[in-house]
Amino acid sequence: MPTDTFYRLPESKREHVLSALQSEIARSPFENFSINNVLRDSGISRGSFYQYFRSKEDIYLYFLAGYQKSILSFATKKLSGCGGDLFEALESSFRFAVRMLCYKDSREFRHNLFCNMWMYEMLFQKGMNGEAISDEIHAFLNEIDRSRLNLANDAELQTLVEICMTLSLKEVAGICMADKGEEEVNENFARKLALLRKAYQKQDTP
Repeated sequence: MPTDTFYRLPESKREHVLSALQSEIARSPFENFSINNVLRDSGISRGSFYQYFRSKEDIYLYFLAGYQKSILSFATKKLSGCGGDLFEALESSFRFAVRMLCYKDSREFRHNLFCNMWMYEMLFQKGMNGEAISDEIHAFLNEIDRSRLNLANDAELQTLVEICMTLSLKEVAGICMADKGEEEVNENFARKLALLRKAYQKQDTP
């Protein structure tokens, strides 16, 4: 993730650096990502760059966190509006995420960014363990109506959410890496989520 120095940059300079980073991600897969190209396109020195980002992993995690925060924010609002129904919120949030991934950035950018799914899983795990974006995840968990679920405690709830998020990541990979269509990916996720609903939602819950 970026350092505090990066966030203190004037907005115009920060956006200029981000534009150069996005261009390089779109141009090259992770293993070929060139900091030299970023320095050339942004006009900053190598010393300045390492005051903003400690590694190229930090760069990718920054962009992935942006997607994740948008999705979690949407999911939390959806939970609040549907009475805390975890599965309804997840299905709607997945459709939101797929739509965003299809149209927010260029195909090349999202392909090279999400080809490194291990980073996204690491980012989520850090959040669940209170190391990264735990505030967003905490807000999401608090909106879930636990009375609807066959779960014994908060640890089981966290495990269920982790299972759902891992499933969503694998299905999202269909758009980013296999060029599957939007509806095909949504239908695949909905079908698998329905099995989880059958297993974990109390039978007397609508």
